[in-house]
Amino acid sequence: MNLLIVDDEPLARAELLRLCGELLPGFRSTEASNLAEARSALLRESFDGVLLDMELGGYSGLDLIPDAKASGTPVVISTAHERFAVDAYDADVVDYLLKPVEVPRLFRAITKLSKMQKQQGDELVLLSDQCNCWPVKPSSILLVEAEGSYCKVLFTDRKELTVSRSLKEMEQMLATHSFIRANRGQMVNLNLIKVIHRQSSGRLVAELEGHEDIEFSRRQAQAFRSKFSL
Repeated sequence: MNLLIVDDEPLARAELLRLCGELLPGFRSTEASNLAEARSALLRESFDGVLLDMELGGYSGLDLIPDAKASGTPVVISTAHERFAVDAYDADVVDYLLKPVEVPRLFRAITKLSKMQKQQGDELVLLSDQCNCWPVKPSSILLVEAEGSYCKVLFTDRKELTVSRSLKEMEQMLATHSFIRANRGQMVNLNLIKVIHRQSSGRLVAELEGHEDIEFSRRQAQAFRSKFSL
């Protein structure tokens, strides 16, 4: 298991590391003392969970939860105060631990994270440009379009990323995640196609949510029909 431990107190981080080491020999961890370090870590690497303090040098740990959600990383709160519990659970945290953290409570939280890890059917993929990396869920990708030797990745929330991979490389990366090649320059998430229209010319046109229609090339239309026995 790979955990991100976020706490502005070195002794508190050291204690969590010690306790986790007792429960998970050989586990991996990254430490962050503030929100900026934690956000940077989430962009660089995929984690199975975040152990998050609620008071971070004048900032609230709640501010990190949207970033953790965006990267598909579940959050466990570790704090000395009960007063944040309602807001934390409203933000869908996995568990809420009070300091000093007791081993049985930490064991329960780690067990929840472990079950989520095993049930995770949509593992993260890492997209990058020349400056940054983003761990993302394939299910959040609507469409991938070729732009020279790069690709533009369009997401279901209508955000876009330009990444340093060719369409062929993206096709290989997403080969096990229900993506299909529509034409020479586009690849689409099959799970997010609303309907595929058959034209009299034999072409196929896919209707997507929140995006213009995508037309299959003759070659890819033939491959699609063959694959799905249409």
